[in-house]
Amino acid sequence: MAAQVDTIEVPTDAELLQAQADLWRHSLYYLSSMGLRCAVQLGIPTTIHRLGGVASLSDLMAALSLPSVKMPFLGRLMRVLVTSGVFAADKDSECGGELYRLTPLSRILVDGVDDADEHHSQKYFVLAVTSPRLAEAALGLADWFKKDLEPPVPSPFEDMHGAPIFDERTPLMDEEFDAVTNQGLAAHDNLGIATILRECGDIFKGLESLTDCCGGDGTTARALVKAYPHIKCTVLDLPKVIDKAPNDGVVNYVAGDLFHTVPSSQAVMLKLVLHFWSDEDCVKILTQCKKAIPPRDEGGKVIIIDIVIGPSLGPIMFEAQLLMDMLMMVNTRGVQRSENDWRKLFMEAGFKDYKIVKKLGARCVIEAYPHIKCTVLDLPKVIDKAPADGVINYVAGDLFHTVPPSQAVMLKLVLHFWSDEDCVKILAQCRKAIPPREEGGKVIIIEIVVGPSLGPVMFEAQLLMDMLMMVNTRGGQRDENHWSELFKKAGFTNYKIVKKLGARSVIEVYP
Repeated sequence: MAAQVDTIEVPTDAELLQAQADLWRHSLYYLSSMGLRCAVQLGIPTTIHRLGGVASLSDLMAALSLPSVKMPFLGRLMRVLVTSGVFAADKDSECGGELYRLTPLSRILVDGVDDADEHHSQKYFVLAVTSPRLAEAALGLADWFKKDLEPPVPSPFEDMHGAPIFDERTPLMDEEFDAVTNQGLAAHDNLGIATILRECGDIFKGLESLTDCCGGDGTTARALVKAYPHIKCTVLDLPKVIDKAPNDGVVNYVAGDLFHTVPSSQAVMLKLVLHFWSDEDCVKILTQCKKAIPPRDEGGKVIIIDIVIGPSLGPIMFEAQLLMDMLMMVNTRGVQRSENDWRKLFMEAGFKDYKIVKKLGARCVIEAYPHIKCTVLDLPKVIDKAPADGVINYVAGDLFHTVPPSQAVMLKLVLHFWSDEDCVKILAQCRKAIPPREEGGKVIIIEIVVGPSLGPVMFEAQLLMDMLMMVNTRGGQRDENHWSELFKKAGFTNYKIVKKLGARSVIEVYP
C-alpha cells in the first residue's frame, strides 16, 4: 500500500491559474492535431511553397479558392499553427498583416516535391494518424482498459474493429482509409533515407548483399543500391505489396512472410518494422533474420532502424517517442522500446551482441550480431582431448606451417614463448589466413607491451614475466617498438594498441 502523506500542499493562486492553463492545453491538444490535419487537407504547405515560400493571408485565400467570409477564421487557424511551430510568420511592413513562411516541419508536408535529398512528403502520414478510424480507437481507450481480455491482448483498434490494422479482415474499413494508411506508412518509413546513408554509410560498406524486410516498393533499397552499386539488394514483403513493385531490375523482389523465412544475405535490414509487433513476435522475426545471415566474422548482421526510448535527447524528442509508443499501443500489439528492451529481444533471439551505431533524431540505427564462427588450432595431442560439442570447430595442426582461413586470427598469450624469428614465421602464416583489411582482415594479439607508463608495480611485474621467459623459453616480453618491428618483418602494414588491460594489451594488426 502507498505511504500516507501527512499533509497535502495547497496550490498557490499562481499555481492554480497555471494548472488551469495546462489543463486547457492538454485537453485541447486534439484541436492542434486537427488544425494540422486541416492545413494538410487544404494544401496550405504546398500553396506557400508554390507562392515562392512566403504568403499573406489574402494570398492563401485566393490560391486556396476559399470563400472570403472565411478569411478571419483562416487567420485564427494560422495563428495556432504558427504558435505550434508548423509555420513561421513575419509582419508585412506594407499592410501590417502576417506573412507566412514554411518551417522544417511544414517543409516535409509539401506535396509533390520530393527534393534531391529525398524528403518525402509526410502529408499522408498526418492524414493517416489523425483519421477518424484511429481517433475512434483512442476514444475507446478507457473502455478497453476496463475489459478483462484474454492474452494476447488485442489493441483498442483491434478490439473495436474486430481485426488488427493493416489486416484484410478488418471490417468497416474503406478503400480511402486503406490507401491513406498505406501511403502514410510508406512516406513515414522512407523519410530520411539520404540522411541515414550520409550519417551511417559505414554500416553498408563491405556488404555484398542485403535483404530489406517489409521494404515495400523498394524506395530504400533503390537508394541504397544507388549509393553502393556493389550491394545486391532484395526486398521482402507480402505478395499484395510485391505485386505492385516496379520491375526495373535494380533490386530483387521476393514475396513472402518474414515470420516464416527471410532470403539469405550478408545483412538483413528491419527499418521501422519491429515496433509494430509484440516482444514474442519480434523474437520470431529476429530468429528468422539470424538464420538468413552468416556468422559475424563473415560480416553477418541485422541492421535495425527504430526508436530507442530514453530522455537523453531532451524533453521534446522524449515526448515524441512516448507519443509514438501510444500510437502503437492504441492501434497495434507493438511497442516502442528502451535499450534494455532491445537488449532482451536480441538475447532471446540468440544474438551475441549489438551496438547502437547512431542516434538520428528520435530514432536509432542498431546493429545486432550473431555468434562468431570459431575455429581452434592446436597440436594433435591437445585437439584429441577437446570436447566434440559442435559449438567450436577444432583443427589439429601447427601454426608454423598453416593457419585455417578466417576473417580474424587471435594469438592470445602465444608469441612471448617464441623468439623474434619464430614470431615472424607465425605472424606470416596468420597474414596468409586472413583477407585484406578492407574486408575486415586482422590479427588480434593479447600480450604484454613492456613499458613504465602503467606505474612501477605493473612495470616490475612485466619485467619479472620477461625474466620467466628468458630463464625457461627462447621467448621474451616486448615493448611497443619491438612489436612494431616484428609486424613489419611479417609483412603487416599497420597496427593499433586497442586497450591496456592490467599488465597486458590488446593489439590489432592489419595486413
